[in-house]
Amino acid sequence: MTKKMLLTLICVSFLLVVFGCGSDEPAVVDEDTITIEVTNSTEDIIISWAAFFGPELDEWGEDLLGEKVIEPGETFEFVLPEGEYNMALFTYEFYVVYSTWEISEDTSIEVGGEGKVPVLLENKMEKDIALVFISPSDKEDWGEDWLGDNDVILAETGGRIFFVEPGVYDVMAIDVDEEVIFDVRDMEIDSHRVFRVE
Repeated sequence: MTKKMLLTLICVSFLLVVFGCGSDEPAVVDEDTITIEVTNSTEDIIISWAAFFGPELDEWGEDLLGEKVIEPGETFEFVLPEGEYNMALFTYEFYVVYSTWEISEDTSIEVGGEGKVPVLLENKMEKDIALVFISPSDKEDWGEDWLGDNDVILAETGGRIFFVEPGVYDVMAIDVDEEVIFDVRDMEIDSHRVFRVE
């Protein structure tokens, strides 16, 4: 399954499925389960959906937050049967704030972090964004792709929030056809910043 197909399936099914399975209370841990602990360390971003793929879950993914949300400063534990899981966390606007693949053991995840500021990259183009680079302007190379091997930012409606230390950055986005579609240099980022690719 391609990156585009996987993330598209998350987004489509996420709007259709409401299924609660998690707790913000301390969980009773069974030896046949794994615990995924999510801490929201942002200042003002609310995590509204958590899409999971894994054993005994709908193949299109399920929202395991249900009617709950993870407010800034809160921690939420997902206790799931042993197995391997993929997970994506979304804001209510349906921007991805975190994603990870192949979780198979107890895991702690932090969204944001002390002193970090959010950078939203919105894709209004007709093609998915496959690669994103955010590099301090005084660095000679771009470093690693911030989307990793499995993610894209979907065409026309997709958005992804990244978290960086305050500073001056170069930002580049490359689409699935390997074309540079966004390139800004020497951008000071010291508070919430939105970049719209259109």
